[in-house]
Amino acid sequence: MIEWRGREMFRWTNLFRGFLMGICEIIPGVSSGTMALLLGIYEQFLGAISRIVSRHFKTAVLYLLPLVIGMGVAILTMSSLMDYLLTEHMVPTHWFFIGMVLGVIPMMFSISSYKTEFRPAHYIVMGLVIVLLYWMSTVNDAAAPAESIDISVPVMIGLFFSGMLASAVMLLPGISGSLMLLILGAYPVIMRAISEFTSFNFSVLPILIATGLGIVSGLLLASRGIQFLLRNYTYIMYAAIIGLLFGSVFPLYPGLPDAAGTWIASIVSLAAGLSISTYMGSKNNETI
Repeated sequence: MIEWRGREMFRWTNLFRGFLMGICEIIPGVSSGTMALLLGIYEQFLGAISRIVSRHFKTAVLYLLPLVIGMGVAILTMSSLMDYLLTEHMVPTHWFFIGMVLGVIPMMFSISSYKTEFRPAHYIVMGLVIVLLYWMSTVNDAAAPAESIDISVPVMIGLFFSGMLASAVMLLPGISGSLMLLILGAYPVIMRAISEFTSFNFSVLPILIATGLGIVSGLLLASRGIQFLLRNYTYIMYAAIIGLLFGSVFPLYPGLPDAAGTWIASIVSLAAGLSISTYMGSKNNETI
């Protein structure tokens, strides 16, 4: 468990960590939980969220504030770059993130002590989660951009619950909140709203407020649940997380390159993603 010690929990270095986590959340299939694992702050992140509604409110907020600011800055400033990369260089970009995800798996196997702790039931759970992620990757896989935004009470309610579910799953390494929004059909609307807002169209603010309130609610509820499961069903959860990591490759898979230059770029991207992820994992190979 985390030791909370007042103001020392406020770390400006978490601005950069939050920025990296925010980049993950604008890419369907890449989880900010995975990035938190790689950065060595997964336990602290969950603990801080769960303590927001406790007597540790102040220290939890101090810890989360730079992370939230970093994530917000990433979402607002990197959406256009991610859109460009995914539009103009989609295949190499996806292979880079596949490498990032796969590079976490050796760390998770090491953390889980699978050679001594895993039984057949753990591998069954892992397999079921992989199958579930495969199915999820086939739903709303090609969501079209939102042509217009409908600001009505039913839409606001739907976006609230979409944000709640997306934020709950984003805490789990291996499945991203944006993938869940894509499955629910809310992703194009929210991306359009963010784009309009950054262009100073403030009429979309209700969309962002409804989604944001849902995200906050989901984080508060899910953080305690995940901590409870990790504490009481540790190795089953490890098996499920490994399954999530393997399964998250399905929504990321862009197909094979169709040109020599794209092949080279994709191989380099995959190797770079694997190298970065493996290196970061080796530096933060600690029990969750």
